[in-house]
Amino acid sequence: MSVKLQPNMTQSLYDVKMCEDYWAYDNQSGFIKHVKTLCEKYEVSPQVLFETVAQCYAYLDDVVCEYCGYACPIEVPADIRYMRAKDNWLCAICEHALWRTDQANK
Repeated sequence: MSVKLQPNMTQSLYDVKMCEDYWAYDNQSGFIKHVKTLCEKYEVSPQVLFETVAQCYAYLDDVVCEYCGYACPIEVPADIRYMRAKDNWLCAICEHALWRTDQANK
């Protein structure tokens, strides 16, 4: 039950470590402080940090679509607690399919 990362094929081990550290945010300290600390540690600007993190696909292995089993993608650390607190979750494809089915039955 953790955040899983799927790095882009072009990312270096340095980039992957930066992503791992970004997703290790503990929600205890301030997020801005966390970002500043990472920028100092890796000697990058916030823009470079976020561009690097955006290239690495992050998902929760313990939150899956109730219909197809697709793992829940996340974009920011705040998504972790929010998505895990939900009773159920639907991926965008299944949600759209159910919406279309509901609309057809009206």
